[in-house]
Amino acid sequence: MDIKQLSTFQVASETLNFTKSAEILNYAQSSVTSQIKSLETELGVNLFDRLGNKLVLTTSGEKFKRYSDTIISQYHSAMEEINFDKHMKSTITVGATESQCTYKLPDVLKELKMLFPNIGVVVKPLHRFSDIQSQLYSGEIDFAFMLGEEGERNGGNLEISKLSTEKLVLVASPENSISQMNNAKIQDLTEETIILTEKGCSYRNLLENILQNKNINFDATFEITNIETLKNCVKTNLGIALLPYGVVKKEMETGELKRIQLPEEKDREIYHFISWHKDKKLTPILNSFISVSERIF
Repeated sequence: MDIKQLSTFQVASETLNFTKSAEILNYAQSSVTSQIKSLETELGVNLFDRLGNKLVLTTSGEKFKRYSDTIISQYHSAMEEINFDKHMKSTITVGATESQCTYKLPDVLKELKMLFPNIGVVVKPLHRFSDIQSQLYSGEIDFAFMLGEEGERNGGNLEISKLSTEKLVLVASPENSISQMNNAKIQDLTEETIILTEKGCSYRNLLENILQNKNINFDATFEITNIETLKNCVKTNLGIALLPYGVVKKEMETGELKRIQLPEEKDREIYHFISWHKDKKLTPILNSFISVSERIF
């Protein structure tokens, strides 16, 4: 059963004449007859009776007409709404951490642009959950991407959906002394300069908590928001940093950065989330943004 068959049945049920139906639909009469027969075979009932020269709906045909009218109406409504979104010149405003802006969002935006050529997107770098929360509540942004630990984020009036898991790695320049240790321990970080991201950043919080729980004092001379600048500082041996694996994967493969594996510390994981206000009406285009994000992340 497809929409073409239902449309043919709908016209035939109104005209009660296959010849007139064929003229209205611009089909051959044999095509109308074939589609009706195919529909009757699938349903296992006769939809029409021929009484002399007169075509009438059967009881089953009358019942099915009510359903087919509803299905066709909903189909056209869906197509109108989707095509409206497809051709509209709307703008989505998105907040995201700097690393997500750099390494995840370009692929999301590329696919979204293919689906909706006229869509506009404004991306705002945001790091603190309080800022994200405030701007979602006020409607300044439509969606926000966040990084955090499992269960760390309290949604309140926000819908928060987990997208993917990201491993965190401690990295240093190959020239750094700790990179050259065979069995580096967490206490060895006492002698290191640790380069931190902005206050409120989830993986900065995680690193600080780990070190504080071990009673390790550390030198944090550098606090850098821009992820590329931070990586370049680590590469030039200004210090070490805890970063998402996806951010440093390329540099680790080329040998520009080296992972510091601490035997007593298990691998740390962080999660990518997408959030929006619970009261926000999700149009097809906004739902598409969510589904594309889920697939890309």
